[in-house]
Amino acid sequence: MSKFGRGISRVMDKVDAVVVFCAKLLLAAMVLVTFVSVIGRTFFKSPLPDDLLIGEMLMVAIVFLPQSWVQAQGAHLEVTVFTDFLPRRVQKVLVALGLILGIVMFGSMVYASWSSAYDAYDFGEIAYNSTLDLRDWPAKMLIPLGLAWWCLRFLVQLLWPGTQPDDSTEYQAALRDTQYLETERLETERLEQER
Repeated sequence: MSKFGRGISRVMDKVDAVVVFCAKLLLAAMVLVTFVSVIGRTFFKSPLPDDLLIGEMLMVAIVFLPQSWVQAQGAHLEVTVFTDFLPRRVQKVLVALGLILGIVMFGSMVYASWSSAYDAYDFGEIAYNSTLDLRDWPAKMLIPLGLAWWCLRFLVQLLWPGTQPDDSTEYQAALRDTQYLETERLETERLEQER
């Protein structure tokens, strides 16, 4: 991988670390809002106003912002039952095709969600049933931002394959991750035979 590709990947990793930290804080805030609302509803017969709406808006940030980080870790769901047994070169071509498809699909979602978010901002849209007159556009704006950042990660991984998380197959990873179980079983059998 080129120096430039490594540099871009490092910068993205640093941004991802900040984004993931923010997503963790927002998750804690969502839990706190829910907790305070349940306490208020249970003991004071008065939940926090717009508690469900605030939770929904925070959920958008928690889901969409860390997508690039998840991609960098190789932690998105993959079904590799058949592809694990294909030659390595074919697997690399399929990964590249998947990255291209991801850019096209999620790039179009960036455009569509940006239009919706901008319209919400432009019209001063208020969230449905909001008692506090909360605006919809901040949560809607996080969707295209998170998706665009994810698309950039796709592009970096496509142009510099060395930035992809690991080129081992899921099958090989599962074998590696469970190899200690076999070692433990053999050790247990050996100890039982010694008795």
